[in-house]
Amino acid sequence: MYLLPVPQTLRMEEGLFSLKLDTKIVLDWELGTLARTGAKQLQDELRVSCGLTADILSGEGRKGDIFLTVCAAEPAQGYTLSISADGVTLKGNDEAGLLNAVQTLRQIIMQNGWELPALTIEDAPCFPNRGFYHDITRGRTPTMETLKWWADQACLYKINQLQLYVEHTYLFRDITEMWRAGQPLTAQQIMELDDYCAERGVELVPSLSSFGHLCELLRTKSYCDLCELEDARETPSTMPHRMAHHTLNPIDPRSLELAKKMIAEFMPLFRSRQFNLCADETFDLGKGRSKEAMEKLGESQLYIGFVKELAEFIVSKGRRPMFWGDIVVRFADAVKVLPEGTICLNWAYHPTVTEDSARILAEAGAVQYMCPGVGGWNQLMNLLHSSYENISRMAKHGKKYNAIGLLNTDWGDYGHVNDPRFSLPGFIYGAHFGWSNVELSFGEINEAISNLTYTDRSGRVVCTLAAAAGNDVFTWHAIVRHKDQAQGVLNTLFWDGKDAFEHCDESRVKEANANLDNVIAELRKCCLTMDTSARSMMECWQLAIEGMKVWNLVGAAVKAGKKDAALAEKLERWYYLYERMWRSVSQESELWRIRDVMGWYADQLR
Repeated sequence: MYLLPVPQTLRMEEGLFSLKLDTKIVLDWELGTLARTGAKQLQDELRVSCGLTADILSGEGRKGDIFLTVCAAEPAQGYTLSISADGVTLKGNDEAGLLNAVQTLRQIIMQNGWELPALTIEDAPCFPNRGFYHDITRGRTPTMETLKWWADQACLYKINQLQLYVEHTYLFRDITEMWRAGQPLTAQQIMELDDYCAERGVELVPSLSSFGHLCELLRTKSYCDLCELEDARETPSTMPHRMAHHTLNPIDPRSLELAKKMIAEFMPLFRSRQFNLCADETFDLGKGRSKEAMEKLGESQLYIGFVKELAEFIVSKGRRPMFWGDIVVRFADAVKVLPEGTICLNWAYHPTVTEDSARILAEAGAVQYMCPGVGGWNQLMNLLHSSYENISRMAKHGKKYNAIGLLNTDWGDYGHVNDPRFSLPGFIYGAHFGWSNVELSFGEINEAISNLTYTDRSGRVVCTLAAAAGNDVFTWHAIVRHKDQAQGVLNTLFWDGKDAFEHCDESRVKEANANLDNVIAELRKCCLTMDTSARSMMECWQLAIEGMKVWNLVGAAVKAGKKDAALAEKLERWYYLYERMWRSVSQESELWRIRDVMGWYADQLR
């Protein structure tokens, strides 16, 4: 039997509890919304997994019932789950703990049906805050159905926070120039999602760029003069340019006024008493309009002064500020001037990430979350092994240096080319290591996810997906950058464009595509060991892998200067199916950017 996250303590005992036709789900007296959500989830799980219709009651449980109760205790969010021949008792230390107990029982029912093994579980989280951070700005605006699906997954795997990365994808009432760049979420949609999350014990935390990463705002005619760089209006809106520049000029008082205005409109849409003001990657700070101030004050004071003003504004509205820690880690003592309790989001995505930043921030007295990543950005298939290493190491560093949370990130660099559903294994890595002290190897956790999440009784499907990594010879990063270079709009901040075709020789492409064919063959074997209800992802995975193969061939052809109309047609046929996959989970949003890249290469091949 597989449980994710793995409970801290599990004792298997003799016997079974056999569900009966008259088994009831009984809520103890005066339990609230989360308990009722849990009861309904159990009712639905019994119907789906067992074909059993169990009534929900309130009162005292009897022999043969599933009884839900709360007994105020520490630690918060903890629970005890007992299964015996006489019935099932779920006891939460609080209502959040009771809902967590429900998720464990749901997973047991999924795998055991009518006959539940006798056991006792005592469980509680390592990190009180366990979040998932999802980019809805850099290409994809998800459908509401997709966003609610993420909330459901968060609840099932005991993740209690969800954040959406927003730059220009909220429909601000007075900044129409900004959100016309994409398909923004409306206030009503966010409030609907907030309600949906709250019912499932998930805190929807607002996150809004308010210093750096404001390309679509600072390229507008109305606001370009607030940008650090004086030529912001003329900067092309390419995928790399919009990520690398466009920082507010912190010495212009109108910048602070605008940022506060945006925060003030966005904040009330959420129940959360926290607010992520972002403030990451302020690459242009001191390089333009604030250059003189930078020379006088230094980066530390110039940066932290603006962040401090925003943090204090957030505190004045009764919220707790948080911000990304990539800039402040260079002068960590500066966190001391921020309002007490401000959370520093310490991000790092390398698979061999060290403890250095966690130690530096801890020694400076920062309150921090550890923020690893699911390894999906700039990939058609997520880098699962890299993600596992990154997440498991960051969790260890956080435990060592007393971080209060783990926020697992899913970015959409360069158009969000990967299907967001492919991030689910990495999402679960974060759920497990954010909750449990039980060590799981890469193979062990993938076997558990394969069985529990994808109902693959062979336990191989996730490791099979992981084997696709590294076989994208012509990477999406290089694909986008080469096109920009050829069109004279290359942003050289991160890459000079010299190595776009470094690995695109015919022999390497042939080897990589043969590896990908083997992955597809293995996936098709896994399909036969999966429940039919879970097989819909097979088409999506195979389409992404076929995309890797096609782009590899494109890279080799363009490198060699070959014309190949048949390959252009193959690319276009693949893209047609890719569009269909995109629209199944995302709004149209900025799909046109992916289409432009595909069309440009198809034209080169002709």
